[in-house]
Amino acid sequence: MKTVGINLLRAGAMGTWLLAAVAVGVPPAFGAETAREGAVTEIMTYVAAVGKEQAFEEARAAMFGFLKTQPGFVSVTSRQDLKDPKVHVDMSVWATRTQYSAASAALPEKLRSAFMGTVSEWKYFGLTQ
Repeated sequence: MKTVGINLLRAGAMGTWLLAAVAVGVPPAFGAETAREGAVTEIMTYVAAVGKEQAFEEARAAMFGFLKTQPGFVSVTSRQDLKDPKVHVDMSVWATRTQYSAASAALPEKLRSAFMGTVSEWKYFGLTQ
């Protein structure tokens, strides 16, 4: 059953990514990341741990509250799976890869740990440009 859930998470996240790619005109990027400069989008999926759904929302809000103050932050879009409300997809857009990297490095460990403590599974899909 867990394999089915993970596969559904992967399929749903990939479908969401493909829809987003079509909507914003992002070409599919498979393989090595490029060193081009320009706007980048980070795509992540998360499964909120059972019983920690409220803490997940609060920790994610705190984490994005910090990231939104960082240079180069453009936007964040969050979606929740309609079939499994524990599954979430976040797409954050940054003006440049350099600014994305700096913001990621500046994220306080306290915020990162609080958020990850509410997650049972996660998948990083990488940066797209």
